[in-house]
Amino acid sequence: MPTAVELGGAVTGTFHPRDEQQDRSATGEPPWMRRVLARMRAEDGWYLLRSRSALPDAVLVGPPGVLVVLLRAEPPDLADTRAAFVRVAELLAGVGGPRGLLTEAVVRTVVVHPEGAAGFGRSGEHLVLGESELDRALRRGDPVLTAEEVRAVARHLDDRAEHLRPDWNPAVVPGQRGDPGLFEVADVRAQRVERALDKPFRDWRTFLDDTQLGVVRRHYSGPARITGPAGTGKSVLALHRLAYLARRTTGRLLFTTHVHNLPRIAKEDFRSLAPQLERRIEFVHLHALARDLLAARGRDAEVDEPRVDAAFTAVWRSPLAEPLRAHRPSKHYWRAEVERVIKGRGIREFEVYRTLARRGRGTHLPAAVRSQVWRFYCEYERELSERGAFDHNDVLMRALAELGRHPLPRPYAAVVVDEVQDLTLVGLRLVHALSGDGPNQLLLIGDGQQQVYPGGWRLSEAGIALRGRGEILRRNYRNRGAIVDRAGALPAINRFDDLDGGPTVNLAAAHPVLGGGQVVEWTGTDQEQALLTALRALDDPTDAVVLTRTRAAADRWEQVLRAAGIPVQPLDRWDRRSGGCCHVGTVHRAKGTEFRSVFLPDEQHHGGDRGDEREARERHRLVAMTRARDYLWIATR
Repeated sequence: MPTAVELGGAVTGTFHPRDEQQDRSATGEPPWMRRVLARMRAEDGWYLLRSRSALPDAVLVGPPGVLVVLLRAEPPDLADTRAAFVRVAELLAGVGGPRGLLTEAVVRTVVVHPEGAAGFGRSGEHLVLGESELDRALRRGDPVLTAEEVRAVARHLDDRAEHLRPDWNPAVVPGQRGDPGLFEVADVRAQRVERALDKPFRDWRTFLDDTQLGVVRRHYSGPARITGPAGTGKSVLALHRLAYLARRTTGRLLFTTHVHNLPRIAKEDFRSLAPQLERRIEFVHLHALARDLLAARGRDAEVDEPRVDAAFTAVWRSPLAEPLRAHRPSKHYWRAEVERVIKGRGIREFEVYRTLARRGRGTHLPAAVRSQVWRFYCEYERELSERGAFDHNDVLMRALAELGRHPLPRPYAAVVVDEVQDLTLVGLRLVHALSGDGPNQLLLIGDGQQQVYPGGWRLSEAGIALRGRGEILRRNYRNRGAIVDRAGALPAINRFDDLDGGPTVNLAAAHPVLGGGQVVEWTGTDQEQALLTALRALDDPTDAVVLTRTRAAADRWEQVLRAAGIPVQPLDRWDRRSGGCCHVGTVHRAKGTEFRSVFLPDEQHHGGDRGDEREARERHRLVAMTRARDYLWIATR
């Protein structure tokens, strides 16, 4: 649930208690409550709305913002204070006034109790005041609403909220119902989107719709997750939430992911959102975090990629691999079996692997074949040991074991994991060990349709229980309608639809905010010339990318563009300030990026046409297509 901003606002004038005998309309209310309500009535720019229901008791609108008021002689349940906040915040979400958009940041829940009441204490989610403290609370800080905005909000609540009735003289708040001084919610949202589109494209990449503010400020009693199709603003929302939490905590915060270049991109985005908070947050690739943790404790943690490759290749060329090649000849497939299924899940015993559900792996492995795979894996481990090498999974497992022996001396106040669907199970256990299960300490961001690495797991296997704490985003803000329609038609299977046992929304069911867009599907023989012609025809060819599945294909297209005189930059060096050149790279490096235009050349498929291979291709294709906002060019031959 959101924790609102600190009350601010200077009030001109004073509140004068009225004679209690003049306030007999509140039948059955105790004297202290009538005194409080009398003091909150509209004077000097404040307007009171009384509630016909229990939540809230009243709403007070003034220069410091909108106060959601509960009058209680005993401490209220947090569920009640949160429900009262949501009820009012939803009425105000997206409402605009003369200065622009009004957001939940101006709303605060206030619990007022009679003098001498015990047990209230302090709360991080709402303000607690004794009856005599009300004047002091209303007068501190700077105004957040102008007098005109205060009147507009008061009229809006009177118009829209059936459970609220105004407690003021109608002459004090001029205007009839439907007064044009307050914009309609839908109109304001549309205007804000259009204003964002008029700004430089790098600003659009950090656009957050005010309908998502509730998620940014929500209170979670334990680990939570945000899921939704591509383009629904999951990563941007996560950055806004980090800024929100950074202002309300004193410890370090962590943003991590399996995707190598995403932390750098996220850090640049966060710098544009809240530069003053950047030093509070670590943006780091999960493997780099594990390596640094081990190195700080005097343990070797550097992965020697050539030696690791040599160890696997030596086993692949040995007789031990012959049964596996006969069953499925792909070296890549069996390496993924070792790295993502066996080591990625931290399996130490054959009996566990023998009965393991290998979700999303395609090929059925009888017990006899699994026994051969296990011998292959054991030989690979022996080769690593002889070479004095260890792989990335070893680093994660060693870091996890190290945390088990000696936890962090200063735990993170919050951990956000982006692209969680691409973590291994060991990686997921590591971030859980870093975060713990406390309120607001672990937030998982992911979408199973965008999984680009094989393998699968359930959150429960990492000891993470969500218990319904999560959000499903449905509004697509990145891609124009034509691109959403084309990418949504792909049969990309969501392999993580059981993150918490709840429902998911695939891209085909997303609601695009932006209309229009162009999708060009080219077929022919001279693909290179067709792509170059289409690229040169763009209004802004520098905000475009050519995406491929393999590094070799990306290298070839980089040479093609350079030979044609088109400035090129590799995608793994992309940042928000990149300009003046077209980018080229693999889908694996495209996570976290967005472009006006995306080009997808046709690539020959190697190997068979097995179900898991088709699934992987479609998910890669979906990730690539949804990097485009305005224009998508697809080649098929």
